[in-house]
Amino acid sequence: MIKKNKFSIVLISLLAFAVAAYFLLPLRKGNPGSGSEGLRNLKVQSFHKETGWGYRIYQDTTIIIEQQFIPGVSGTKGFDTEESAIKTGELVENKILHGIFPPTVSPRDLDSLRIKY
Repeated sequence: MIKKNKFSIVLISLLAFAVAAYFLLPLRKGNPGSGSEGLRNLKVQSFHKETGWGYRIYQDTTIIIEQQFIPGVSGTKGFDTEESAIKTGELVENKILHGIFPPTVSPRDLDSLRIKY
């Protein structure tokens, strides 16, 4: 009888913790204005190299990401156009602002942006 009550108390405690985490954690991660004070000053800039276009993401004046090659696919090819690099950089910036880390880019993401790779 004591083991059954102890098990019930542990189970209820775990469920209460899970429910609290579900409701409280997304509020901190999803609202860039509240919990991510420094991340509001992000900026995307393109650059050109021999391999094609790339992008840098700055937080204030510090580079936090430099992407010389198309992310999410194999190889060392840059973007064909500056517009493609900027669109992908803005996608990564948006993921960072919404607490998605690491802000990976998949071939599906590139397809949705209509990026050639």
